Amino acid sequence: MSSRLGPTLCALGAAAILLAPGEARAADDDIHWFSPGLILSLSFGDKINFGLGLDARYSLLFAGETNCFSSERRAIGAFAQASWLNFSAAGRFAAGIHGGGEIERGGFGVNGEVGWTYRTALSEFHPGGHGIHAGIGGIGGQIVDVFFRGTIPLLGDDGRKPEFTVAVGAHFPPMYGEPGICDIGRRLRMNGRFVLPGVAGAPRRGRARSGKIDEATRAALVSAWQGDARGECASIPAFLALARDLAAVGAPRDLVDRALASAADEVRHTELCASIAGDLASMTFAPDLLPPPRRSGLDRTRELSRLCIESWEDGCLGEGAAAERARRQARGAKEPGIGAALGAIASDEARHAELGWRVVEWCLSEGGRPVREALGEAVAASPEGPAREEAPEAEASAWRGYGRIGQHDIDAAWEQNLGLARNTAEGMLRASG
Repeated sequence: MSSRLGPTLCALGAAAILLAPGEARAADDDIHWFSPGLILSLSFGDKINFGLGLDARYSLLFAGETNCFSSERRAIGAFAQASWLNFSAAGRFAAGIHGGGEIERGGFGVNGEVGWTYRTALSEFHPGGHGIHAGIGGIGGQIVDVFFRGTIPLLGDDGRKPEFTVAVGAHFPPMYGEPGICDIGRRLRMNGRFVLPGVAGAPRRGRARSGKIDEATRAALVSAWQGDARGECASIPAFLALARDLAAVGAPRDLVDRALASAADEVRHTELCASIAGDLASMTFAPDLLPPPRRSGLDRTRELSRLCIESWEDGCLGEGAAAERARRQARGAKEPGIGAALGAIASDEARHAELGWRVVEWCLSEGGRPVREALGEAVAASPEGPAREEAPEAEASAWRGYGRIGQHDIDAAWEQNLGLARNTAEGMLRASG
């Protein structure tokens, strides 16, 4: 083995983490994920060995999804490891299969592995050889893992003892996929992930929106309203895709027309949010309009299940919470024009939530038991609250006066809508059963 093995492994590990690709969704909705990581290990056998290496994993998710509505995720796949031992020319290599899952959604998990391993000679008194590799470990915070591994030498490797290894590592993206942020509103799904458009900005003449606010607060407000503009813009192609897919499965014309009208509403929302952000920054902001996602290619029953679940998540929950959130924002807004803009958005989002309920109701009537069971699982897996938002560095009264609210109100808006939505959905499920 070359003495350059250690630096080479470190460079490969850093490059793999920086350049790691995201996941791609197969036609049957399975998720494929590549997760590189770095590992530190301590082995006990022929002698004590310290290891520094690279661990790369491919995972196929067969349960759960990479979004905030998902139940605990399960995966199986392949792994490969290469470790530099004792800062010398010695190394250990392993490859095989791994599998496991989350114990707590988005938190802790377990993973097991089995395969082949090869260690080069440590010295003339400690020969190398092949062995059977097995291990089990725990995963915390989605990216940190602790593994206990054992190596049993193959028959014929005389003089080698079984080896026991304790390893600590970190993988990014996580082994079971990086869960999506639980945004509220109609979200745009592309290749199994929720996506947001970029924003183009250009300086404009004139002063920024007046108001005695410090620069940190102004920057936080610009970022928040710009983020809202991106979310609203992502909803435009999402509603266009909804209209297209509803028409494809034979939905009533009224549902298709309402989905198209909702897309037009989101155009106005995008303009309003981008305008407020631009006024605060003395800029002109324009989010990119992304294309609608491709057709799913599912048969009609599975497509009805998909439309039903997504309408529950994005319409009944997401748009319903967005309407309540906008109402709370409007009540605290003091700056001219912002309260009226938020009031209009709240009214539109409430209509979008009602559309979600009508789509759910129609899918249940058309799809029968498979759709009913899929919706029941989705309702049971619904999160208790939205993703936590980082507290901004902003003066509280200005933050609220410019139409923003704190985490307490965000959580309250979600919880209020969630309780009502669950009761309604459970009533629909009983009536359709």
